[in-house]
Amino acid sequence: MAEPQKIEKKLSRVFRMPEIGTRDAVLTAAEIDFFRLNGFLVKKGLIDRSLCSKALDRVWRYVLDYVVDSNRHTLDPHGPTTWINPVWQPQQKADTEGFYEGRPPIVASGSTLKLHDVGRADFLVDLLPRNKNVRNVAQLLLSKNLRASTCTRGVYALFPRSDTIDVNEAELSTKQLGPHSDRVCQQLNVCTYLEDVEPRSGAFTVYPGSHRIMYRAHRYDANWSPTESFRNLMAQVVNTIEPCELVAQRGDVIFWHGRTVHTGGIHVTNRIRWAVFGDLCIDRPTQSDDEHRQVGQYEWFKDTKLFKEDDPIFEDMWHNWQMGGGA
Repeated sequence: MAEPQKIEKKLSRVFRMPEIGTRDAVLTAAEIDFFRLNGFLVKKGLIDRSLCSKALDRVWRYVLDYVVDSNRHTLDPHGPTTWINPVWQPQQKADTEGFYEGRPPIVASGSTLKLHDVGRADFLVDLLPRNKNVRNVAQLLLSKNLRASTCTRGVYALFPRSDTIDVNEAELSTKQLGPHSDRVCQQLNVCTYLEDVEPRSGAFTVYPGSHRIMYRAHRYDANWSPTESFRNLMAQVVNTIEPCELVAQRGDVIFWHGRTVHTGGIHVTNRIRWAVFGDLCIDRPTQSDDEHRQVGQYEWFKDTKLFKEDDPIFEDMWHNWQMGGGA
């Protein structure tokens, strides 16, 4: 077996979605072509901004009540200086069995906060994967036969750190980038910001075109099924593709192909990046939780599961997609 290639990460560039959509069409031909080529698409203003603000208010209340260690740190939603270096309560560790096996309800470590448990709350599911506008786009991209959405992955927040605030562009490091692709069943994923995300504030970051490479790194069309070439192809992506930091406003929705390599973005400002992530897939029979456990793929916080039957990869990777004539 060949030795895996060394990974040398490239610095991301700030990316703002060009104006290629129209108010008269759910998707334009230009947007579909952009998604095919790059593996992602940002739809501006797809979700009512006021709904994002209301959702963020509820998330803040949850953080203050259950996550921050108020005895050691005062966290104020309206006080940016208090957002730096937050101190969290001790959190439940991942269970070795049962519903929370493998991932705890809350992941709070340093400047990173993942609120998986609130991802099942109706106000977040209605905001993103059940949102009519979001599903209209997903139906034109992936399938008119989408699985009913039951949860999001939750709220992923990146808080500011005192050791990185105000670093200038010339001093930026790739250390904060952790390029990866996701497991279980991956077809179409979505993300919205609950507050505007400015440059270098931890924006969701993608590797354009990586979906076309990493699709060939699997045995099956959607299920997690890496081949022996996976690690070298991932190294090829990271070594050769300049990642794009997706700067956007609250209510904008990012759609990305499930094989697209991505990461949290470089964060050197005093702002918090609040993002909600969700998963969408075609409605097909899926494996049981125990079957997922048997292959080490049980992930309770995701809304997609391994298909019971999945196709080997196609020559045309869009074969099963609505925009490719399938589904």
